[in-house]
Amino acid sequence: MKKLVVKIHAELEVPDDWEIARHPSGITVLKIGDTFVDFDLAPLATTSGDPEAEWSDINVEVVEKVLDAVTGLDTDLEFITHH
Repeated sequence: MKKLVVKIHAELEVPDDWEIARHPSGITVLKIGDTFVDFDLAPLATTSGDPEAEWSDINVEVVEKVLDAVTGLDTDLEFITHH
């Protein structure tokens, strides 16, 4: 068995009223109004070799195999303000 490390970096431009908050479960999340938002790994797959192929999570069997292989997941949230 081998280990695969996936690093995903995303930047979002968000309204000033969105905030980073601690959910009662102890995780740090994005808070939009009364809604808590966490980020997760979302595997997408295709069987097409076409450069314009459509990628989706519709192949539940493959998605579940990938998610079952996840042994750890960490999310870091940070606001960067530009003056």
